[in-house]
Amino acid sequence: MRILPYFLIVLVLISASSSCRAPQHASAPNPGEHYRPPLAEPLPLSSIAIPINLSVRDLLGTLNQRTQGLLYEDNSFTDNGNDGLMLRLWRTRPFEVSISSQAIRCQVPLKIWAKQQILLGVAETEGELNLGLKTTFSIQPDWSLRTQTTVEFHEWTSPPVLKTSLGDVNIQPLANLMLSQSKATLAQSLDRLIAQQLSLRPYAQLAWDALQKPILLDTTQQLWVKTTPVGIGMTPLTIIGDELRTTLSVTCYNEATLGQQPAFRPNTPLPPLEILHQAPEGFQLRLSTEVPFAEAERIARSMVVGQRFSSGKKEVMVQNLRLWGNGDRLVVNTTMSGFFNGDIYLIGKPVLNGPRSRIEVAELEFHAETRNFLHRTAAWLFSSAFKRRICEALVFPIEEDLQALRAAVEETLQAYSIQPGVLLSGRLDTLAVERTLITPSGLRADLYSRGQLRLNINGW
Repeated sequence: MRILPYFLIVLVLISASSSCRAPQHASAPNPGEHYRPPLAEPLPLSSIAIPINLSVRDLLGTLNQRTQGLLYEDNSFTDNGNDGLMLRLWRTRPFEVSISSQAIRCQVPLKIWAKQQILLGVAETEGELNLGLKTTFSIQPDWSLRTQTTVEFHEWTSPPVLKTSLGDVNIQPLANLMLSQSKATLAQSLDRLIAQQLSLRPYAQLAWDALQKPILLDTTQQLWVKTTPVGIGMTPLTIIGDELRTTLSVTCYNEATLGQQPAFRPNTPLPPLEILHQAPEGFQLRLSTEVPFAEAERIARSMVVGQRFSSGKKEVMVQNLRLWGNGDRLVVNTTMSGFFNGDIYLIGKPVLNGPRSRIEVAELEFHAETRNFLHRTAAWLFSSAFKRRICEALVFPIEEDLQALRAAVEETLQAYSIQPGVLLSGRLDTLAVERTLITPSGLRADLYSRGQLRLNINGW
């Protein structure tokens, strides 16, 4: 009767001895994979300077082209405040222009026909003269060019004559009187003509639309940048040499996206113009670079796969390593063989080591369920160099990526043709990493850049 209990005891001892010698096949519970959507950081406002140089000679050519033949016609004595004057003006030769300070002086060669009510009836005259005009100018919020013209002098090139039934009679003194009385009317007529023929709105619209075209800054990483302007200002027009100069300053948001060209926010319409005393410069832009999980795993595997860790006669070897995200933490899945065969999991938080330009994993610990699992199977791993070696392997340099990204952006900004005649140029002053994130595809570093941008438009 006592044989059976002894037999059972022997079987238990044999089983226990066998289990101590054979490798165990087990894995710690998998902590799972999930990702948090990154918090949407508000985009910083940027300013883009758009210098505009308008050649006065080119403007004069445009004005001469558009103002040929009959310039002005008034066939009523009662309009213009019942001035008793009928007047027609023709341009006989191209305008001539000189520039000084904030004024443009122009000689306008005109043929004049006029009919003036006088005490004795109506006097009709015609002749040719050069008018000396002085024009000051300003740009209005609706993009129109407002001018204020005054007649400084007149010089007859063909003496005025009075039309009579007996023939033409030289009436230069009378014509001078009539002209003096009509100087204000002439000046106002020219101001209306300039307002009709010269407007800055088409040029501003061209720059506004060109600025909103998405730009491929880096073909390797498929880095797209889209500028969405929200406001525009302009410095007062100044005259330097034979050019009118001003600077548009566009306030805008800059978006950057990796991958295929995305659907960016819609373009905005051209707003009213704000007059600025000084145009600010400088853009701010958020960019991103990423260490894909495949690359991160390759780096880590090269340092730990094949490494052995032991305690006495107990030894394990790292067979494989995989990485994925769990919220804002990085899961490190190591596959072991030896004393036990299976998977264990560590978890840590990716952080940026700015001085060394690399992403590291801080607070690396065994996952809670892995810790419970190892307490039952291989507690000696807690005191080995295993965790330290894994931590040393989780170092991912981004210096090369930052340099490549900076070089690509700077090369693009040397001279990027948005469309014929519209050239974007600038420089990158700073490029710094703001934060690190875990995405479904890898470890992402968000960058913050500052620099200068200029949009040059030729052919105006």
